[in-house]
Amino acid sequence: MKVVIADIVRTPWGKPCGSMEKFISSDISAPILKKMLERNGVDPLAVDQVVFGQSMPTTMPNNIGHYAWLKAELPVDVPGYTVQSVAGSALQALRNCYYLIATGNEGVCVAGGADSYSAAPFVMRDVRNHFYPEHRGVIDTLDEAECCTQPEPMTRMEQYKNAHGEELTDAQKAFAAESRAKAEKFAEVCGDDVVSLSYTDRKKGEIVISKDEWIGTEAEGALAPYADGAAVALLASEEKAAELGLTAKAEVLGFAVAGCSPVAQQTAGAAAAAKLLKNKGLTVEDIACMEIIENSAADVLETVEALGFKGKVNPLGGALAYGKCDGAEGIFMLMRLAASLEEGQYGVACTYTAGGQGMAVLIKK
Repeated sequence: MKVVIADIVRTPWGKPCGSMEKFISSDISAPILKKMLERNGVDPLAVDQVVFGQSMPTTMPNNIGHYAWLKAELPVDVPGYTVQSVAGSALQALRNCYYLIATGNEGVCVAGGADSYSAAPFVMRDVRNHFYPEHRGVIDTLDEAECCTQPEPMTRMEQYKNAHGEELTDAQKAFAAESRAKAEKFAEVCGDDVVSLSYTDRKKGEIVISKDEWIGTEAEGALAPYADGAAVALLASEEKAAELGLTAKAEVLGFAVAGCSPVAQQTAGAAAAAKLLKNKGLTVEDIACMEIIENSAADVLETVEALGFKGKVNPLGGALAYGKCDGAEGIFMLMRLAASLEEGQYGVACTYTAGGQGMAVLIKK
């Protein structure tokens, strides 16, 4: 059964503790869920399932896949759940929805993803039964999360230095600068797909957030900075899309996953993409455009070289420009990919995650 993407919308991407610091993940997600259904004229009761990705769960409702839907005051009849696959969380949510529809179990699904690094909690470990003085230290869960998804604790920067060294090459610097320049074109192509957020300040009145905070700035160091944000996609079977009067942006043709050494986790994205193309009987020459997660410029350039890819890469910029929102990154990548393809062209989005796992998706415009 054919599965199509009818729509993708997102919030602005915000700096942690920046303009969106007052929002938890469900606050960010609820408005775009409602907006996407409204602008497509879809009755919320037509949605069979909601699946959300979240990389950085908080102590405030952890099943964002259902809670964000309820927070948007949408029908309680529609079930939802949450998946966690670090930077692959959003693509995993999309993958789950794809298989639910492709197997004929559901007709319409919403795949989403969100993270609020601003709301990431601090914790104290090993104090439930014995509050010893040596256990009274406070742990930043952002720091802890970087190290706890692999056998040998390793931060993003430690992994990067092990893989690429400490010095940025001219090619890496040029790629990062180019990413920021490309991102400036996003508003021209997909500006209508960004949903503003707002809240009321006691002194200043209504505060509206409508722009990405990272665009045009110089990101520090080799790694993409974290960002708060959310993105959602509306998926349907071809038959259900026709019934609801939806226009397909692209067809989802399949997924592939791969594993690799946690020490060289950046190689898993290329492995997943290569596996996907082989499974579908395609070569890199058949692919017009690729979206590759921009954890760093070095990782993207290594992936391109490993695949021998010659087409367009991240033509509307990536996380080095916008910031990296792991819980939603894959769906934002898919938004840019679909917008960058011409009718009939194939595109691939691939990501990798801490611990050495890769995932890739193939779409056709």
